[in-house]
Amino acid sequence: MSNVQQQKKMVEQLRLECSMERKAVSQCVKDMIHFMEENNNKDFLVIGFANKKDNPYQEKSGCSVL
Repeated sequence: MSNVQQQKKMVEQLRLECSMERKAVSQCVKDMIHFMEENNNKDFLVIGFANKKDNPYQEKSGCSVL
């Protein structure tokens, strides 16, 4: 890719980023906290699994050392 093509691609990317709607970090954090508080009852890392068989992270077999 030539230098001119790289520069055009960079300008295109910068224009795209410039046109994006921006929000204050403080507002985004409030939205994230609200989302987490609404959905914490569905989060298996918080409430755990009702049955060990439902846990996809459970080890299937033991570890063997040679």
